[in-house]
Amino acid sequence: MKKIITLPLPDAKLSPNARIHWAQKSKITKAHRMNARLVSQCSGLKAKTKIISYRLFFFWKDKRRHDRDNASASCKAYLDGVSDAIGQDDSEWEFDGVRFGIDRDNPRVEIHAEIKTAKPED
Repeated sequence: MKKIITLPLPDAKLSPNARIHWAQKSKITKAHRMNARLVSQCSGLKAKTKIISYRLFFFWKDKRRHDRDNASASCKAYLDGVSDAIGQDDSEWEFDGVRFGIDRDNPRVEIHAEIKTAKPED
């Protein structure tokens, strides 16, 4: 089963190439992590949900070139927030890559998570 978690594009200050003070970055990281946790819970992900794999879909405002490695690294706080919401370490998830698209009206990142469905108890 697939679950899609939709979040705003991560702040550019979370890019590995950003050169900002650690305290400023920490504040932004905490806000992104909390946002991802809350959005995950509101989207129906529950504690003890098991994610098998995930793919990141970025929808940008324009056709400018973007670096896939930096884009995915900028989402670390988001992935940690999803991990917090379900209580599963994100190191157990298989990364299935990054895809880019364009949506001028609604730039965003979507985390497409493949969920392990629980077997009904007998």
